[in-house]
Amino acid sequence: MEQTHLDMNHDPLLVGVSFLIAIFAAYAALAIINRLRQVGVSKIWLWLGAITFGLGVWAMHFTAMTALQLNLVVAYDPLLTLISVLFAIVGAAAAFQMVSRPNVGLAQILGAGFFLGAGIGTMHYVGMFAMRMEAKLIFNLPLVAVSVLVAVMLGTFGVWMLVSPAFNRIPFRQLVTASITGLAIPFMHYTAMLAVRFTNAGDSQIHSMVASGGLLSLNIFLLLAVAVVGLPMFLTSLLETSAEQALEAEA
Repeated sequence: MEQTHLDMNHDPLLVGVSFLIAIFAAYAALAIINRLRQVGVSKIWLWLGAITFGLGVWAMHFTAMTALQLNLVVAYDPLLTLISVLFAIVGAAAAFQMVSRPNVGLAQILGAGFFLGAGIGTMHYVGMFAMRMEAKLIFNLPLVAVSVLVAVMLGTFGVWMLVSPAFNRIPFRQLVTASITGLAIPFMHYTAMLAVRFTNAGDSQIHSMVASGGLLSLNIFLLLAVAVVGLPMFLTSLLETSAEQALEAEA
C-alpha cells in the first residue's frame, strides 16, 4: 500500500523567532566561556554556560516545531522531552570544557565542535521521537547525517572564532561568533526537517494518547522558550557583577 506523505509548512514568524532564540542563547553562553578563559572564576560558570546553551537549543527546537504546520494534533511525551535537553547540555559542557583554557589547540577546537554538533543533533532527534500524533516518521538517513554534519561544522567554526587570536580585530567579534555558533542550531534543525517525512498512521491508540491531555502541549514550550530568552541575560549580568567584585577585592 502506497504511503501518503503529509504536507509540511512553516510559520515564517516563528521560524524567525527560533533563529533569534538560538543566537541569543549562544551569545550569552559564549560570553560566559570567554570570561572563563580569561579570569579564574569558578567552573560552575562552565555548567551555567552549558545549561544556557542547552536550553537555547531546546527552546529553539520546540519553537521551530511550533512553526511546523501539519494539520494534525501533536503532543509530546514529557519524559523523552526532558531527556532530550540533557543531550544538548552535556554536549555543550563537553565542548566548553575543551576550550575553557587560555591555550587551545586544533584538536580541542575540532573536539569541541564535534561535541557541540552531536549534542544539538541528538537533542533534535530525541525530541522528534517524543512526538505523539496520528502519523509516523520516516527518515532519510543520508540527510540525517548531513544535518548533524552541518551542526558540527558551524559549531567548530564558531569555536575557532572564539579562541583564535586571528579574529580579535573583527568588529563586534562576540556577536559574530555567537551568530555563527547559534546558527548551527536552526540550520541543523531545518536541514533535519528535510530528512523526515510524516505519513498517515490512522492509529486510534495514538489519537487517544494525544487527546488524553496526559502529554505536553507545545503551548507550554512556547512559554518556556520566552523564559529561556531572559535566562542568558540574567546569567551574563551575574557574571559581570562577579568579575567586578573580584577586581574590587584585588584593588
